[in-house]
Amino acid sequence: MKHIWIVGYLLYLLNMLTNGLFATTILIGSLLILIMLLSGRTNLKVNFYLIMLLFQLILHRIVILYISTNMYDVNISDKYPAALSIMFFPCWYLYIRTLLSSHIEVYKDLTHFIIPFFITLTSLFFFETPYKYNIIAVTTLGLYYIVIIFKLIKAKTDAFILKDKFLERWVYILYFVFVTIYFSGLILKFSSGVDSDQWLIDFYILTSIIWMFLFLYIFLNPIIMYGRILLIQSLVKQENNTRFWKFDTSKEITNKHQYIQNIIKENTSDLIYKIIALQANDKLIKEHDFSVNFIASQLAIPKSHVSYLFNYHCLYKGIDYINLVKVLKSMRLITNGYLENRTIDSLSFECGFNSRITFFNNFKKLNGISPKEFAKKTFGGKITNNE
Repeated sequence: MKHIWIVGYLLYLLNMLTNGLFATTILIGSLLILIMLLSGRTNLKVNFYLIMLLFQLILHRIVILYISTNMYDVNISDKYPAALSIMFFPCWYLYIRTLLSSHIEVYKDLTHFIIPFFITLTSLFFFETPYKYNIIAVTTLGLYYIVIIFKLIKAKTDAFILKDKFLERWVYILYFVFVTIYFSGLILKFSSGVDSDQWLIDFYILTSIIWMFLFLYIFLNPIIMYGRILLIQSLVKQENNTRFWKFDTSKEITNKHQYIQNIIKENTSDLIYKIIALQANDKLIKEHDFSVNFIASQLAIPKSHVSYLFNYHCLYKGIDYINLVKVLKSMRLITNGYLENRTIDSLSFECGFNSRITFFNNFKKLNGISPKEFAKKTFGGKITNNE
């Protein structure tokens, strides 16, 4: 009798943990959706299908949580047809495709939902298709999307379009999760009894754990929610450094540069914001020779690609841009009170200029006033007499 009580208690505890896992998945998924919809800074265009995935996930877990807590003997297969899961497949594909192409083709995208919608509608409302047929439909369509997602990723990689290492890692993680969920469902189904519903509960427990790890990865990498460009832009928006850059080409691209344009056109804005972040990093400017070669090494792209960005997207070229970066640093230092107890000679050396005259000329070229006048204008004139 005591053993029966212990087993019953353990089963009750296991059921509570399972329901807690489902509830936690619902809450965290809902939180992610709210952040992406209400924060005002998220990249909704790219994350549209991620939101759809999370929304479906939440609905699935709400239904399964309701069924698992129902005190009556409920047959999950009857109450929750496998055909509902079929709507996940196009969302996985379209989210990955949007990540790789950065745009949504509405009319073209809708075609991916025709078959899943027809199967789901038929199964739920017109006539109840046998459970076995629903499983066959889910298995077949899932395998189709595994293949086309793989072909999509391979095509982008082979075409040298997928240059962003973080994006590449996120795409492969998504694909790995998709494949893992698909094959775990198959293994659990075919290893269980023909009429058993336990495999479906086990499947939802396993996939909820997988989703929890995916949620953790998203929270640790806010670029996923906000988009790399928007996130970097928020980090550098305190300075008006974007005025030196043009996100559209400033002049007609010559034939010899068309090849580079085709390679980086999807990442041009991203690369520009990365350079802006670099030019605002005072430590890097001080410790390194801030040059085209250095920028190329930091961005992990060829020097020719950086030169292309300067030629067609920046108002300053070559040495003029390097001097611009140094002047911008001097302006930040002045604003932060550098000249309260230091000289302009010290400031010019701190910013990497070889002489006070070179610093003075470049500063006035950018601002129209001298460093002394800039200090008086922006910091109340508190500079040393040793000028």
